[in-house]
Amino acid sequence: MQVGNWMEKDFEKIPMGLNVGKVKEILKNDRLSCGIVCDGDKFVGIVKTGEILGIDDSQPVSDYVERVVYTLDVQDTLDEAAVFFLESDMERLPVLEDGKIVGVLTLFQILDAFTQMAGFGEGGIRLEIELKDTPGELKRVIDVLYAHSMNILSVLIHPAKEVGKRVAILRVHGKNVKDLSKILDLNNVSYRSIIKEEEI
Repeated sequence: MQVGNWMEKDFEKIPMGLNVGKVKEILKNDRLSCGIVCDGDKFVGIVKTGEILGIDDSQPVSDYVERVVYTLDVQDTLDEAAVFFLESDMERLPVLEDGKIVGVLTLFQILDAFTQMAGFGEGGIRLEIELKDTPGELKRVIDVLYAHSMNILSVLIHPAKEVGKRVAILRVHGKNVKDLSKILDLNNVSYRSIIKEEEI
């Protein structure tokens, strides 16, 4: 999933020529902790609300623009963007295309995207399984679900606390936890938890 598909295209650009008073007004009206400063379509940096609060309104905002190390490209993936958010102290990252600013990605949009990728809110059954970290372990579980016509909504995998194991969280279409539990038991698939989730 690419940043260009999730970014906010309609956002407030703060021109370099504005004074601090006007910028304070823009940030207050949009309830922003920082603004994206541009020179035309060229991204220049950011201005933080906290940095200009005590500054005289007549001062040029260009004196308080902070250069930014972290910018995104429309072709970047959301997981790359998530790493940038972790490494920076920013809540919004500028998105560039051919050197021009075309959008802004926020922490909220990252959370929204990952929530959708995880299948959260689609309903069904959430199944958590601990697997050996070897080829074919997840396929074995998926084959069991496939054999019983159970559609998989999402799969998330992360390392288990125990070395050599991984935890798989699968969301599958289905309403009956007992039936799925029986299917897993009959096929010797052990699980940590199995929970019915409501559609949101």
